[in-house]
Parts: sequence; C-alpha cells; structure tokens
Amino acid sequence: MMEPGLGAVIFLILSIIVIVSVGAFLVYRVMNRSDAHIGSRLPKDEPTGEAGPEDGRDSHRNP
Repeated sequence: MMEPGLGAVIFLILSIIVIVSVGAFLVYRVMNRSDAHIGSRLPKDEPTGEAGPEDGRDSHRNP
C-alpha cells in the first residue's frame, strides 16, 4: 500500500501535467489559425492617429 502523502503528490503532479497540456493545446489551436497574428487584428490605417517620430519634426523642442 502507498503512503497517504505519496498519493496526494502523484495526484498533484498528474493534475499539473493535464492542466499544462490543455493550456498548450489551446494556445496551439489559437495560434495556428490563418488570422492568428496580432497584426491582422490591428487597423490597417489610422488617419486620426498622432504623428510618430518619423514625421520629421523634433517633438521634444518647443517651436
């Protein structure tokens, strides 16, 4: 017969393995969709957005 503590340790280890496996499967399933890349969910062009550093102005100086 097993000691009572050994059964609990085995149960916890198996539970952790199952939870990590299910999580890895869900991440794999979501990331292998054709539109899974985060860039596909971002707007393509934002005309009302703020100007970035590539606009040629020096934004840290006062005009």
